[in-house]
Amino acid sequence: MTFLKRISPLIILFFLVTEISAQITYPINGDYGGMPIEACSGYFVDSGLDTLTNYQAGENFSIAFCSSDLDSELIKFNFNFFSLADGDILYIYDGDSDSSPLLIAAQNNDLHGKEIWFSGDCAYFNFVSDANSPGALGWFATISCYTFCEGLWVEASTSTGSFNYCPYDAGVSFIADAGYFSENASFNPDNFVFTWNFQGVIKTGKNVSNSYDEPGAYPFTLSVEDASNNCISDIISVIKIGTYPTFSGTIVTPDTICAKSQAVLVGEAQATTWTGFQTSIEGTFPIPDGTGTSFSSTLTFDVFDDIASINEMDDFDKVCLNIEHVNYGQLRIELECPNGSVVVLTDYSPGGANLGEPVVWDTTTPGKGYDYCFSPSAPYGTMSITSPQFHEYTDNAGNFYFNAAFLPSGTYTPDESLNAFVGCSLNGAWKLSVTDNASGDNGFVFGWTLLFAENLYPDSLIFTPHIVEEQWYEEGNPLTGNPTSVLKEEAGEYEFVFEITDDFGCKYDTLVVLEVLRLPKAEIISELELPVCEGDSTLLTVVADDDNPYNWIYQWEKNNIILLESIYDTLLAKEPANYAVLVTDTLTTCVAYFDIDVNEQNCDLNIPNVFTPNGDGMNDFFEIENMEHYPGSQMVIFNRNGKKVFEHHDYDGNWWDGRGAPEGTYFYVLTYTRLGRKKQIHGVITLLR
Repeated sequence: MTFLKRISPLIILFFLVTEISAQITYPINGDYGGMPIEACSGYFVDSGLDTLTNYQAGENFSIAFCSSDLDSELIKFNFNFFSLADGDILYIYDGDSDSSPLLIAAQNNDLHGKEIWFSGDCAYFNFVSDANSPGALGWFATISCYTFCEGLWVEASTSTGSFNYCPYDAGVSFIADAGYFSENASFNPDNFVFTWNFQGVIKTGKNVSNSYDEPGAYPFTLSVEDASNNCISDIISVIKIGTYPTFSGTIVTPDTICAKSQAVLVGEAQATTWTGFQTSIEGTFPIPDGTGTSFSSTLTFDVFDDIASINEMDDFDKVCLNIEHVNYGQLRIELECPNGSVVVLTDYSPGGANLGEPVVWDTTTPGKGYDYCFSPSAPYGTMSITSPQFHEYTDNAGNFYFNAAFLPSGTYTPDESLNAFVGCSLNGAWKLSVTDNASGDNGFVFGWTLLFAENLYPDSLIFTPHIVEEQWYEEGNPLTGNPTSVLKEEAGEYEFVFEITDDFGCKYDTLVVLEVLRLPKAEIISELELPVCEGDSTLLTVVADDDNPYNWIYQWEKNNIILLESIYDTLLAKEPANYAVLVTDTLTTCVAYFDIDVNEQNCDLNIPNVFTPNGDGMNDFFEIENMEHYPGSQMVIFNRNGKKVFEHHDYDGNWWDGRGAPEGTYFYVLTYTRLGRKKQIHGVITLLR
């Protein structure tokens, strides 16, 4: 209902009691001689008189109020507090009696924190509590008067319902609405004329659109004119176009791995603060190299109240600098407030990792800076206790660095507490200093920024979208966690997307690429079939399943013991064991592991002295056990007269079946090769049928 206008219920009960005691109070059960109360100030309360005393059961009281101001002839009530027991009702009429139009039958907390605007100069209230009511604290309302035109309201909204937009989709459709707070006000909405002022660009109509090209806060004014009542009302509001975040801390580490190894995806995005005044200094500033002289720069503020100061550590948001340097441990970075207090953000330490991507041993060519921030609430500890990460990069002079240690971009805990700034004035000169205490490792500062808590700044001069969601994706599929580990079995380039969503509803992402190097691919083959015969040696050879084994180096092991002299692609295995070889590709430094079990078995020949080729399926052949281990063996068999009755040059499985031979004794000569030497066995076999 348009006669209700919501206000913020910020007044606590104690404050209400204090206010009641300081102003004229009109309880509903007061004796007013049956006449309306003429008032434009004071307080209308229940029979309990204040918000700490309950009204009673079985009440039935009425009261009328009329404006006492001829210039502000209409009356309204602001219910700062309202609480009724179940079944109790406050009836409110738009006029001086209960015959006037009923505006609302208010129950429970219906009117808490709301205003009621009446269409005339009088208001009538009738309160009824149930006979069994437990009572309640009742209500406390401020009485005031207004002119008819003061009741005209105007409201601006957008088609999305939000005043926060994304920079990549900043076309805004606006919608105007207007009316009177009094439900019974007489007006014709068709006579309303809406005028929009977008920083000097004037547009008219209830529905208009406007586009924004850059992030920022853009105030606009909306006015409504009701010509029939000669009333005008306007509001000022702000459209905020979100800022692009930075992803300088988003990496895959390491960015090059061997297949079957793991890399870690670290997603870190920093929301960018928009300000309508200077908060940063940019440029390329060399850090004096080991001279003891500091690089220093000053930011001066004058946008705060004259007495504004830092009252607690959380009033300080962060200080950030974009910097590159070979060895962060050689640096002291300090911040000084206008009062002269100094906080050491990071001090000299043994740390040797890079900041950013420096050009090593070059004092003139700037490298690539990373953003490093210091804040009272930081995800990283101090720089000196933060473990470095490793990456490869090509610097701005064309030099390539492999496995270079660096501190990731991000927000760090300062070495000294920012509590030292409590009491410092916000206005004035804030100075950042960077000192290098050792020569040879130079660096550059490319700019710095200083921000305080946003509630300290004037309205519409600053805002920061807050990151509310983050997600890693691979080929559109979400990954779990951040940081998150990835393992790749095969060589190739793999792309990963880190996406964040801010509280403006805007999505942003960045891409990182992981290079996975091919492992050496090979197998170990044995010269002899495995298992080998007892006492045999076999030559093991690494056979590459790869197009470039010429860059490989080898290291053999036997039962997990390194064979220091065995560094070739072959190894003579002289005894049973597990033999393994580590193959390293010197071009990629990737290492693959291959192994083989060399076992042995009993290969002694078991030669029978009788066989019975009678077709019963048992012992029908002159079959020698373990003959399969001696391929190419020759068997010659003679009868008692010396006549050759059988000969075969590969006796493994080609057994003599005695076909056509009578029973009797036969002589055989078996020739075979064992460990590279030919041997003969002479013996006697008896054939029985």
